[in-house]
Amino acid sequence: MKVSIGNLSAWFIIIGTLCFSMFIPWLAYKSITNNSEYDYLLLFSILVGTLLSIAHYILAFFVKCPECGKLLTVRGFKEVKRNTHDSGLEVAFLWFTNKVYCMHCGKKVDKSAI
Repeated sequence: MKVSIGNLSAWFIIIGTLCFSMFIPWLAYKSITNNSEYDYLLLFSILVGTLLSIAHYILAFFVKCPECGKLLTVRGFKEVKRNTHDSGLEVAFLWFTNKVYCMHCGKKVDKSAI
């Protein structure tokens, strides 16, 4: 598999989201018990999630649509095209398939150049 900026950006946001979602099982565990064994694990996962999200944010400025030149994983405040992806996380989850469409112009994205 060729490592590209788009692949790194997609992996960073997926793993960062999973790290942030570790808060939910930790909260359920804390509500059942008063054990503080996993507090450091939560702190570590939030720290890793924050660092990976910052790295994705930086890399997102380099992942652009070849057609319109706008950022693929940044929605902005403008209206997006219908039948396209609503968020950058959805683009990241679909990055490894052949179903990525630009949310700004609606064209299918050829990821080989990104």
